[in-house]
Amino acid sequence: MKVLSVNSGHNSSIAYCDNGEIKIAIETERLNKIKYSEEPFEALRTMLNQTNHIDCLGLAGMSKNQLPHLHETYIRSLRKGAFESFLTYDSGLMHHKMHASTAFYNSGFDKALIIVSDGMGSEFYFNTKEDVVYYGREHTSTYIMSYPANIKCVNKKVSFPYKNNFNPLCDNHINISNHISEGEAFSVFSVHCGFGVLDAGKIMGLSSYGKPDDNIPPIYVDGKINNELFVIKNNSLHTIEINVNKYPYLKTTDFQILANFAYALQTKTQEHICNYIASMVSKQGISKVCLTGGYFLNCVTNAYIRKNLPDIELYVEPISSDSGTSIGTSKFIHHTKTKDMTIRPQTSIYYGLIYDYTLEQIKSKLDIQEKIIKTTAKEVANIISNNNIVLLYQGRSENGPRALGNRSLLYNPIDPNGKDKVNMIKQREKFRPFAGTVLQEKAKDWFEMLDMKESPFMMYALNVKKDKIKLIPAITHVDNTCRIQTVTSEQNKHFYNLISEFKKITGVPILFNTSLNLAGDPMAETIDDVLKILRNTKIEYLYLPEFNSLITK
Repeated sequence: MKVLSVNSGHNSSIAYCDNGEIKIAIETERLNKIKYSEEPFEALRTMLNQTNHIDCLGLAGMSKNQLPHLHETYIRSLRKGAFESFLTYDSGLMHHKMHASTAFYNSGFDKALIIVSDGMGSEFYFNTKEDVVYYGREHTSTYIMSYPANIKCVNKKVSFPYKNNFNPLCDNHINISNHISEGEAFSVFSVHCGFGVLDAGKIMGLSSYGKPDDNIPPIYVDGKINNELFVIKNNSLHTIEINVNKYPYLKTTDFQILANFAYALQTKTQEHICNYIASMVSKQGISKVCLTGGYFLNCVTNAYIRKNLPDIELYVEPISSDSGTSIGTSKFIHHTKTKDMTIRPQTSIYYGLIYDYTLEQIKSKLDIQEKIIKTTAKEVANIISNNNIVLLYQGRSENGPRALGNRSLLYNPIDPNGKDKVNMIKQREKFRPFAGTVLQEKAKDWFEMLDMKESPFMMYALNVKKDKIKLIPAITHVDNTCRIQTVTSEQNKHFYNLISEFKKITGVPILFNTSLNLAGDPMAETIDDVLKILRNTKIEYLYLPEFNSLITK
């Protein structure tokens, strides 16, 4: 069965699933260059040029009013004849349910407890005893899933925008309150700091510069996010602010105060979420746990959970953002309609579009000041060891927000000025840390791996071993952690070989690895995107390992 699914909310995306396997999955922003793009049409048009038949269309929207413009007639017009036996699977499928499906089907578990936590999910309508219809937004959901497509919600928390008393009529596992989610608290504070509403990841990096501060108000009151601190205004979940009138200490641009707030937010939410997971595991008697939703892109929280809940089998979905819901929708439809019991654990997320560039085609794109020369991994490793930034472009792009060696900006982790240098080139805030990619067999020598053999998707911030901290200052954060990716030759041959050559030169089996983009831009997808970065910065090298070639300027 061939299923195409579309997420039409922010981080819009498409996923094409053939016989239960994801063949293509991509965020629209990589194609139309609009960060967090909500319109999936560019991805649809491009993807439909790479496949010739669809059996079923799945729509993964956040709310019903996002779906009508994706009606069957419009999509048929994108490519006539592509839908010979076309069926539409409307997503009465709730947003969190599709997050859960992504994680479950990718986890390799036969049955699992899935915790979904993000800013806001689908609209959740309910009646009251006074026969009035209200709605809120789901923010934390817990499901039990098993094959082929059995899913049961055992706990759901819903944010309700009104403060007046109400008497909802709903199931006992539904918890409705006028308190926002952990993910939304990060987003609100991100805006308070002058960042974007979807830039909550910056707060995670900022938190490491903070310290306990008695002037910071409590993050939680009675087990819920403090709604006197995070105020819902105008009865709208889209107008939430930090209450600086009640807490004037927070009306500031002082870096340390903001860092202290971020520290409180990070430490208190990770503790609360960890306790919630433990309680759900105990109550449901299931020790296999999947985590997904935007909050679990927080690699500091993920490491905290793994450290404090060592007895559970944990899978953290690497495509936890909303873009991943198109994958979950495709797989859920496949298993629902075919009753397929096959377990397919996710071993790679290089799901991007296929580009069959020839070397001659790439040469034709070069400017007069650019040249392409033959090279080896050893020569490129030597360039990096001499403190030069190298762009790495190969194969199909990584899905999700992490650079995993197909669209990466690489640098020397040994350079004590490396973080400042690359932050300046990428035009990022100085406080933001960088990741490292390490040879899988050497990871335990350099990082506290928390009993993990590998971390292939860069989902954990792990402590750097004490005797190694001074050896890799460019990727060691102020709290002595590093978000790491482990890599094997089987997972990414060219990237593994490059790091191996760097190790021979320096003794360090790690490369400084960050996403191939500039601040505020989507990650690069095509060779043209990468050449644009090369031309608009002081970066001088672009490595094309599939062609054993190096573009220089």
